[in-house]
Amino acid sequence: MNDEDRVYPADDQSFKDFKSMVEEEVGWEICYNKKNVCVSTRNQANSNVKLLKAVTSFNDVSAATLFDVVHDTEYRRKWDHDMIEMKEVCKLCVNNTVSYYAVKCPTPVKSRDVLFLCSWIAYPNMRDPKEYLMINKSVSHSDYPPRSNMVRAISLVTGYLIRPTGPNSAEFLYLTHFDPRGSLPKWVVNKVAEFFTPKVIHRIHKAAKKYGAWKNKHSANFKPWLWPEQCRLPTANSGKLSARVEKVEIIDETALSEDSAANGRDPEEISDDEDV
Repeated sequence: MNDEDRVYPADDQSFKDFKSMVEEEVGWEICYNKKNVCVSTRNQANSNVKLLKAVTSFNDVSAATLFDVVHDTEYRRKWDHDMIEMKEVCKLCVNNTVSYYAVKCPTPVKSRDVLFLCSWIAYPNMRDPKEYLMINKSVSHSDYPPRSNMVRAISLVTGYLIRPTGPNSAEFLYLTHFDPRGSLPKWVVNKVAEFFTPKVIHRIHKAAKKYGAWKNKHSANFKPWLWPEQCRLPTANSGKLSARVEKVEIIDETALSEDSAANGRDPEEISDDEDV
């Protein structure tokens, strides 16, 4: 395997670069700003896919709980109503794991899936964190090739920056440079920014408020993202894992009607209708 195809764990520079992208204030265009969630986009050099950022704050959940919620795969099955499947595949080291995620999309758009390296860290340390960072980027694995009934999307970079602002409050920042691939109409891509991103933010908030009660009944002391000795994942096989993402067939998905998606409903209204 060539060095450029080898998958390496995220290092301090990787987290520093992500944090700089999140905190950069120049060039962003706001596309949604309602109910304490601000979503903006920015053109990215050498890419036809825009960078997307969501910024919000919560005054009723802790940063530690939010960090748990975005990590806990079992709990995600409870609150992520668009998820088809999620599976942790293997680990590179204690804070770098490879996962598979599939999500349903509005008909007739095909569902998307992605295989990604997830990396996380707390500064200055997990015992007294001033901020949590979690980032992911697409990789490929020979045991998880693209599926015929889905489009393999690419996460160029996606992640969270979570800062405590009090014992039970936090600043929450989300950033993604995500290529859905396929031949989607422009309004679908815009809808991700204007509708689905704030919808997910509201779901995470609602899920975080209920996480403590749920976790107390579901392996309360099992948190391998905090305690690496609990991680049961196999070590990655370098012969199966590659940083090179697979080529996929371009599928015509331009027939989707805009009226069939959100029906004009507010993202927070939809999330409030759903049980967590």
